[in-house]
Amino acid sequence: MTLITNRRSMLLGLVTATTAAVTGNTASGAPTTNEAPELLALADQLEGTLQAHMKAKEEVARIVSIWGPQWPKPDSRIIRYGADCKTHRDIEGRGIETEWGPGIMRVQDLGTPEHFEKSAAHYRDVFERKMKTKSQRGAKGARKCAERDASLIEPARAYWSEVDRIEKSSGIKEAIEAVSSTQDALKKLVGNILTFHERTITGLIIKAQAMQAWSKVDQWDRKMNPDALKWADAMNDTILRQTASA
Repeated sequence: MTLITNRRSMLLGLVTATTAAVTGNTASGAPTTNEAPELLALADQLEGTLQAHMKAKEEVARIVSIWGPQWPKPDSRIIRYGADCKTHRDIEGRGIETEWGPGIMRVQDLGTPEHFEKSAAHYRDVFERKMKTKSQRGAKGARKCAERDASLIEPARAYWSEVDRIEKSSGIKEAIEAVSSTQDALKKLVGNILTFHERTITGLIIKAQAMQAWSKVDQWDRKMNPDALKWADAMNDTILRQTASA
């Protein structure tokens, strides 16, 4: 990532030094360029695609500011791992860390009503089987487990019902999906621009603008971009081509 950052800095310095020459006007006042029409068409889409993504992010932030404080806190007794359990997350879907032990924080799972219903039924079956044995060993423990899990069905239902209510009322899932889809559109556009074989220094400036647009994406998503090195190589080739012809 440091290499990509250094290349971006070198690129922006080059663009600053050459912008005046590229944006020079003819006697009629019209800007001149011999850049490929296909690349210019891609450039025309950049601002609108970026703004769509920014607006989607703003909508998520708006929803979180209103509905985030209303996000329910689960009864600690429903912390459970196993089938039909779900990760404890916040309104944006991010795992919530809670205390696991002295000085230890971790994201935990929470049991659903279905989990506790099945678990209670399982222990009831165990209890009934053990009661039919001569020693009845373990029957008392199985009964306690069945009673415990049966008592957690309603706390689990109350928590997950509130989660469901807030998700539906707030529209957070649709808003997050909009962020994802607009980011995908921006990524595709930026990639098409950066890997396009430009003709002139105008193409270099367009690519710099594309990189600036991509910098608005969340840092984590930029770091996890599988095309980052491909884009960096494409920019390096562009710089070499345009500096050689300058």
